[in-house]
Amino acid sequence: MVSALPDLLARTPAAALAALALAMVLALLALFWAERRRRLRAEHAGGIAAGQLRTITASMREGVIAYDMDRQLTVVNPAFERLTGYDAEDLRDQEFLQYVHPDDRPALLAEWERLAGGGSLRDQEYRVVTRTGQVRWCASAWEPLRDEQGRQIGYLGTEFDITERKLAEEEMRLDTEVFQALMEVQQAVAAAGLDSATVMHVIAERSRALTGASGVVVETVEDDMLVPRVRIGVESPQFRVSGSLSGACVSTGELQRSDDVRTDAPIEHDAYQTQGIRSMLVVPLRDDQRIIGALKVVSPTPAAFSDRDAKALRLLGGLVGASLEHAAAYESRHCRLEERTQALQESEQRFKQLVDAAQEGIWVSDDRGVITYVNQRMADLLGYPNGALLGRPVSDFLDATARAGAHRPLSRPEAGGERRDLRFRRQDGTELWVFASASPITGRDGAAVGTVGMITDISDRKRDEERLRRSAERLGVLHDVDQAILAARSPAEIGRAALGRVRRLVPCTRCTVLLFDFPAGQAELIAGFAAGAPLPPATVPMDQLSPGETLWRGAARAIDDLAATESPAPLLQQLRDEGIRSVLSVPLLVESETIGEINLASNAPHAFSAEHRDIAREIAAPLAVAIQQARLREELGRQAGELERRLVERGAALRAATAELETMLYAVSHDLRDPLRHICGFTQLLLDDSGAALDPSVQHHAARIRDGATRMSSLVDDLVHLGRVSRQDLMRRPVDLTLLAEDVVSQLQPQANGREVEWHVQPLLTVDCDAVLVRAALLSLLANALKFTRPRDRAVITVRPIEHQGQAGLAVQDNGVGFKMAYAGKLFGVFQRLHRSDEFEGNGAGLALVQRVANKHGGRVWADSGAQGGATFYLTLGAPAA
Repeated sequence: MVSALPDLLARTPAAALAALALAMVLALLALFWAERRRRLRAEHAGGIAAGQLRTITASMREGVIAYDMDRQLTVVNPAFERLTGYDAEDLRDQEFLQYVHPDDRPALLAEWERLAGGGSLRDQEYRVVTRTGQVRWCASAWEPLRDEQGRQIGYLGTEFDITERKLAEEEMRLDTEVFQALMEVQQAVAAAGLDSATVMHVIAERSRALTGASGVVVETVEDDMLVPRVRIGVESPQFRVSGSLSGACVSTGELQRSDDVRTDAPIEHDAYQTQGIRSMLVVPLRDDQRIIGALKVVSPTPAAFSDRDAKALRLLGGLVGASLEHAAAYESRHCRLEERTQALQESEQRFKQLVDAAQEGIWVSDDRGVITYVNQRMADLLGYPNGALLGRPVSDFLDATARAGAHRPLSRPEAGGERRDLRFRRQDGTELWVFASASPITGRDGAAVGTVGMITDISDRKRDEERLRRSAERLGVLHDVDQAILAARSPAEIGRAALGRVRRLVPCTRCTVLLFDFPAGQAELIAGFAAGAPLPPATVPMDQLSPGETLWRGAARAIDDLAATESPAPLLQQLRDEGIRSVLSVPLLVESETIGEINLASNAPHAFSAEHRDIAREIAAPLAVAIQQARLREELGRQAGELERRLVERGAALRAATAELETMLYAVSHDLRDPLRHICGFTQLLLDDSGAALDPSVQHHAARIRDGATRMSSLVDDLVHLGRVSRQDLMRRPVDLTLLAEDVVSQLQPQANGREVEWHVQPLLTVDCDAVLVRAALLSLLANALKFTRPRDRAVITVRPIEHQGQAGLAVQDNGVGFKMAYAGKLFGVFQRLHRSDEFEGNGAGLALVQRVANKHGGRVWADSGAQGGATFYLTLGAPAA
């Protein structure tokens, strides 16, 4: 046909050729115009789409960025510009993904081929370097951009600022490390016992390890000095509280630090500079609200201690309250993290309603609750292919236990929406905890036409909550153990109470508490349970448990599989025959001395985890102390019983002696008085009737007989009176001592016999006492004062109030002859006299009566006398003023 064309042209007229050429040109122009119109329409549509995308993303809080297939920037929203600090023009001038941190960019570029092939990039976390050089963390999701024909024309990315979350996670990680370290310190301090030096040494060693310091000093306050008690790795002298860094810490009660002692304010650093020390950190040591010293760490490196070291050391310094403080700080940080997480989730939810590049699982169902759409994230979370979820109710994928209560809220939610934590089941049967929210989709008439829902994976949070729940349950049970131990009395009761709580936390088939008697080589089973039934008390030879050296060392022992153990101890062999596979033994230690152990056994191998061992140790510590205290109580009870028995015996002897005394007093009162009256009477008759006729020597002897009988009668009367006072019941009532003293003075005034006597009765107190007994005592005191002032031309007797050691009473003061203080101890003895009978009459029973009255009231009586004469007698009555 081509070869025939020249012949055709040769035969065709010129006009026809021109027409044909024109037609071909017109056809080409038409084709070009149509292609140009198509391209203009495509560009217009693309411009409209880009404008719509810019409009949609302009008000979003999340950053949005788009590239074409040549990796040229096409769209960036204001949120992305704020995130990076670059405007759109700056970003276009940059290399592809230049805003991503250089260390993170290779990993992202390595995944880009998957995106270029039509795939998606989700859950990408990397750092972004802003214009100012600041580094921020972002989470991104990348999806391919497609045109109307489905061809890929670029890449669309969404960026979420997760810097706060990352900082919170890092802060929580560091705080967790500090908390774990402090828990180890607390355990070490608890193991150190009650020896303060050991405790300080443990704290110093752990402080050094915790902060990486080269030296540690523990100082205590003594007067105005800080005295080093423990020094590790550094020599430290005594410092004054004023003018030293430790003193500033003690005075202010706050942490003090010196990043370079050579450039800091002039304080006493010379002792450290000579040792090459450059930086120090000091925290106060508190005992309740009182600062007792300081804990100091040092280093030869300037600025060696970080804020984390300061925080850890501050917590360590307040070791007593560290657990509660850390718990409060942890809860606060956890709350802030949840708030930030919730804010991030809400932000993600708003974004997911606009674009399909979502990081949360989203589904849409019709008015029957049947799923009509799910995003890829939803399918990935549940482990199903995307299409396998369509046409089924969302409740089909719920855990069976949650299905009944969640079907209606998820398929037909209320107008305000439904939100709750739910448990789903993945295709492989594993558990998936999610936070699910569902909202109704309404038509123009307001009727519900379907449901849009979203799920967020909260499995990690639920695991954390479960760990916290188990920790709370563990603490609650430990508290119950403490309460039960406190309520118990005997070691057996204490052991049963502890084991009853242990079984709630540690699954075991058999559990026992054994107490060791190393000298006897015996172990006493004081409490135990086997298959839920209590075990009777028993005695077991210790060599059947384990070698004595092993038990004496007090180390925990665990056998994960008893069946695989070669040559077990006899008791372990017996347990293996009974089907026991796992055994855990934890010692009971009191001040590092082993007194027994807790044994737990199970039919399953590897039954006891590390957590179970920690629980057993935590229960063993207070249990050992409680059992030791119960032993001390029992020993104290035995000694108290012995003491009570002796008191009963001595009380019986005292009652017998009292009965004999009463019998003697009765005999004195009734059997001696009549003979004495006869002697006095007949002697006086002899003198009266025959006195003149008698020889003078006979008269003298008769007078001596009469005087002796009279004095003996007086002694008998006084002795009977003393006995009555001792036996008389005490009848307390309010007594005005002023009126009582004035009455006694008026009774004694006639005995002055014309002497010049000044009586001074000051206002006295009102006291609860026995008026009859106090009157007798006051009469004796005033009578003595009147008698021993007889040599004075002018006698002065004063009665005044006193209070001594919370007891009210009175004092009688005179200007008489007094007495020598060397003989003051004889004043209140029965029939004790300090003066001759020819100087002053009396038989020495009056002050003995006063002492009995004072003793009967629970008070006391004493006296003093001056060198120039005069005496003062003090009497208290065992009670304060009424």
